[in-house]
Amino acid sequence: MKPRPWLSASIGAGLCLLCAPPVRACGVSASGVSSCSLTEHDEAVRPHWVVAASGLYTSTRLRFDHELYAEQVRYAALATLAYLPTAKLVLQAGLGAAFGGSLNLADGQYQFSPGPTALLGADFRPFDDGRFFLILTAALSFASARTHKSGEASEGYQAFDLRLGTQFGIQLARSFRPYVAARVFGGPIFWRYQNEAITGTDTHHYQLGAGLAVRISKALNVFAEGFPLGEQAVAVGVGFAL
Repeated sequence: MKPRPWLSASIGAGLCLLCAPPVRACGVSASGVSSCSLTEHDEAVRPHWVVAASGLYTSTRLRFDHELYAEQVRYAALATLAYLPTAKLVLQAGLGAAFGGSLNLADGQYQFSPGPTALLGADFRPFDDGRFFLILTAALSFASARTHKSGEASEGYQAFDLRLGTQFGIQLARSFRPYVAARVFGGPIFWRYQNEAITGTDTHHYQLGAGLAVRISKALNVFAEGFPLGEQAVAVGVGFAL
């Protein structure tokens, strides 16, 4: 698996839950944006910006050229800025770093150096009746690092990922939003192994899991989610609406 600061998607979808509290008594969407229409309330009442920070752990199996397989573990942290042009649409961009982790092959373990990550994403809420909600997510991410094995020169490692997903959940007690999530993804990995340039990708191109977003205050939200099936991942984050 490529580092998904993303998120993949985990972070993109998580941020979608971190935006803002309910506005008056109109209910709340999964992204935290008021479900009231703009004809009912002035546009200025609705938050338009969100800043967020997230952490991600991922574990997956990769397949490279020449039937070369590797087990990969990565850690990443991401800072994200989101803009809400409408009550249903969230546009986001993030920068961060992947750090730690390893590639485990038959001939030994290759350690990852820290490296930059970047994310562009969009989330859309097509349905919200004040209790149940549906969110569609999309994220494009990039990560770069170097791998190190004892006694060998370091090699470059770059990964690209496009991730599409959906979340379905329920609003409980005005502050809790549990949800189930499914995502599909794909993208190439570029690496040098034994002085040869090779490409790879995940053996699993999906994630299935669940999460919970909690509104702490009118502006502060936190979330956590886990994906035990497909690409395995755990993500946690905090967001602040401006």
